Amino acid sequence: MYKQFSQITALIVLLALLQVTSSCQRKENLSVGKKISCSAEHLNKSGKQLITSNSHYLLDGGKQRTMREAHTGKYSVATFPRHSFAFGFSTHAGPDYYYKISVWRKSKSENGILVATTQDSKRFYQAENKPADKGANGWEKIEMEVFTPPFFDDTKDRLMVYVWNKSKDTVYFDDFSIERFAKKIYPSYKEAPLSIVFDTSEYLKLKKKRKIAFENGILQSTENDWVKGIVFGDGKMMKAKLRLKGDWLDHLYGDKWSLRIKLKKKHAWRRLRVFSIQTPAARDYLMEWASHRFYESRDILTTRYGFVPVLFNNQSRGIYAYEEHFVKQLVESRKRREGPIVKFSEDAFWQMQKIDIKLRKWIKIPFFESSVIEPFSQSKTIKSPTLYKEFLDAQKLMYQYKNHLSKPADIFDINKLAKYYAMLDLTLARHGMSWHNQRFYYNPILCKLEPIAFDGYTDHNAVNTGINSNFMYKAYHNKNIVIEEKMNYELFTDPEFVKKYLYFLGQFSKKSFIDSVSLAIAPEAHLYDSLIKREFPDMLYDFDFFKKSANKIRAYLPVLKQFAKNKLNDTAFRFKVKPYIYNDTLVLENTPEYLVNAYLESRSGTDSRIFVENYFQQKITVLGTGRKKKNINYHFNLGKTLKHFLSGKPDTLTVTSDTNAQYLFFLVESTTYVVKIHPWPKLSGITTQQQLLQNARLDLPVIKKVEGKNIYFKTGKHRVDYPIVIPRGYTVYFKKGTILNFVKKAMFISYSPVIIRGSKHKPVVFTSSDFSANGFTVLQPKGKSVLHYVRFENFNTLNYKDWIITGAVTFYESTLDINNLTIYRNQCEDALNLIRCNFLMDSSRFDNTHSDAFDSDFSNGLVENSTFTYIGNDALDFSGSHIDIKNCYISQVADKGVSGGENSHITIENTTIEKANIGIASKDLSSVKAQNSLIKDCNYGVVLLQKKPEFGPATMQIINVRFVNPKTKLLIEKGSSVMFNGKLLQGSKTNVAKIFY
Repeated sequence: MYKQFSQITALIVLLALLQVTSSCQRKENLSVGKKISCSAEHLNKSGKQLITSNSHYLLDGGKQRTMREAHTGKYSVATFPRHSFAFGFSTHAGPDYYYKISVWRKSKSENGILVATTQDSKRFYQAENKPADKGANGWEKIEMEVFTPPFFDDTKDRLMVYVWNKSKDTVYFDDFSIERFAKKIYPSYKEAPLSIVFDTSEYLKLKKKRKIAFENGILQSTENDWVKGIVFGDGKMMKAKLRLKGDWLDHLYGDKWSLRIKLKKKHAWRRLRVFSIQTPAARDYLMEWASHRFYESRDILTTRYGFVPVLFNNQSRGIYAYEEHFVKQLVESRKRREGPIVKFSEDAFWQMQKIDIKLRKWIKIPFFESSVIEPFSQSKTIKSPTLYKEFLDAQKLMYQYKNHLSKPADIFDINKLAKYYAMLDLTLARHGMSWHNQRFYYNPILCKLEPIAFDGYTDHNAVNTGINSNFMYKAYHNKNIVIEEKMNYELFTDPEFVKKYLYFLGQFSKKSFIDSVSLAIAPEAHLYDSLIKREFPDMLYDFDFFKKSANKIRAYLPVLKQFAKNKLNDTAFRFKVKPYIYNDTLVLENTPEYLVNAYLESRSGTDSRIFVENYFQQKITVLGTGRKKKNINYHFNLGKTLKHFLSGKPDTLTVTSDTNAQYLFFLVESTTYVVKIHPWPKLSGITTQQQLLQNARLDLPVIKKVEGKNIYFKTGKHRVDYPIVIPRGYTVYFKKGTILNFVKKAMFISYSPVIIRGSKHKPVVFTSSDFSANGFTVLQPKGKSVLHYVRFENFNTLNYKDWIITGAVTFYESTLDINNLTIYRNQCEDALNLIRCNFLMDSSRFDNTHSDAFDSDFSNGLVENSTFTYIGNDALDFSGSHIDIKNCYISQVADKGVSGGENSHITIENTTIEKANIGIASKDLSSVKAQNSLIKDCNYGVVLLQKKPEFGPATMQIINVRFVNPKTKLLIEKGSSVMFNGKLLQGSKTNVAKIFY
């Protein structure tokens, strides 16, 4: 691939090129379809050059010809320290010329390289030393495909090819060949392709951006890079926006470009709305895909990832890897509620890389310190009041993580974080661990961060790994670290995180786990392996990789556990950050703009307050603001100066401007620079959830006693006008006859299971006489919760500062046994909301709810013998759930009696639904089976539709269901279908969602 070398290497190469250029002669340039070969069998008259098979070319290395070794014929060329170059060839080359080059080599330890370059190796340099094929007697074939960069000029640029032995051993080369082709021919595939079509002007815009990337050495993307295109896939034609993606140039090499694709509204491909396509080589071929399957097997968030043939303007570009982008469909497909996805900005980091490529000098700038915490889908996040509040909390958590201000368990879903790091040691896929590759989902229910695994390809060999390759072991041996590494390293100083990490490392290295996942993914792995090898025949995927890695982990885990214990008990152990020495003069290519941050603190009336921080290594003077990037519309009377940054905290100030301020202008020496003002404030401090936990007390008037890990509430009637927050690690008991009246926005939040056992005549009652109760919420309890003979009335949702949950009664990631639960006259979106739960509900009643009665997201359960009456929206609403409903009565429902959505699977039996707008709805890939039931006096008996483009049509099976007085019996959208008493009914209606949403 396209590589950059150090200054020393570049100097060596340059001297070599001068030698090669001076000693090879050319009779004509290599034209399309032309191939030259040289087997070292023939010399020119002087004996200094080798003659090619067609006698048109003379190549360097004649004096090194030898009979000691030969791949074919009698002769080869010997290279050694004094004569390390041979087979020198030179030709004019223009933009994106395509060559295939090969040579046979005999050496020790893969010494000897095949090189293609320009005289200035900084302009282009490509080398290969890995064998593509092996022959007899130790001979190996080196092959290389070369696409010249798009900035080449065939009147000026010359491509030089040669072999180079940079070792002290003697290396033999034979049978050199180079051939030029008009274009690369990719294999054909029978699998349905993803076809992308651009018009000429849009395609030329991409080409121009690609050329700039090659000139800079990296791709730096902006919002102006998007072009329009049409995508064909899944039998559909879809409008889309597209741009080049990737950072390094391997994503843009030749004609196999990586793209980010954003489909227009109403469109999805393979259930993806925004995704990328890239060469499989960029992510270690099949290894990245296999790692994703292992993440998925243990509910570690990751992008959806696969392979597909791709066409550009009806021209094959071979096999591509596709990968989901960081949008809400990613988390929803993994059974999470929508929430912000956040990262640290990488712009300054890539600017530093660009400078290094241009200057061939590593110029250190505070790229990490200046990195901004930013959301994906920024425009949507800022416009949505809910997502915006959640992002501000996510920013606080990321700030704590970056600056080591809180324990991991206070910032992250600690189990999922520990799983992620343990899985990285199994897969050796630690590239995604780098600070600039980290992505986090903010869980709006838990108010915590959860890692998203991606971009974790490995180039390690599991056979040769052991405890020395374990990340924690290496971290403990590396006391002197750079500042951007400290986030990862500090995790392993936390006893709770280390305990969980070691536990999951043990679980994931078990033979039974490896075998089960490997067996499950084997058919797809073999298919993809065969598809990738058609284009990349040298690709090797080790099907036993994870088994070998697990074997090594099992072998070293006992030692690692003891080592970790010793380190955690060593009070003298600390990580020490090595100080950086920053450059203080660099202004190359607008670098100051990457190191000055501006935030919109607030808007009031006609004024905006803007917070500015300077990480640039020179002082700056703030000049004013503007609506657009070109002009200052609001001038500050006196220039505000911020001191230069050397280390520690940046100099900051807050300025007042008008409400139209979008850009900040500042001066460095005599040059004006401009940065966009981030449309959010920079926040630190703690979140609402953290504040509640910090203030949690168990010596409350309503708590009778705490015995060990058991908490007992008092019986009788009690007024509660304060928050009740139960930490993790307890079991909470409520006994019959308990009545708690939550007033003045009091709330109940528990991270421990609740056991509520009332009786028929003495139920446990949770009420709110002033209708202000901030919900009854149970989050990730370790153990089953029990709700027997419980009544909730007049409750509202948890809505405390910036923490909002939609349910009056909410359980998250819980196991529940519910019997004789009554919810009456709730005041919020969901009377009962179960999220990622397993439950049994029997003999329960929901009455006079403000909106939905029972909302279940990503849950599995049974609802039987229960009644739902006078419901303000849906009686039973399910998303991504598997639910059985039996012997229930549903009446007086404003919207749907039963709604299955987002790939739910629902069965309904012996149930009556009457006086609802819609009796039963199935939408978005859901399947519903209804039998032996009654649908009476509903506007619509049954409705099937697709609401979200990333899903698909719905299905339903109806067996022995009576419809009485429906205004519309069946409403079936085109694509959806109903099996009605054994007869298949296909939908014909269009845009059904518009009727109801």
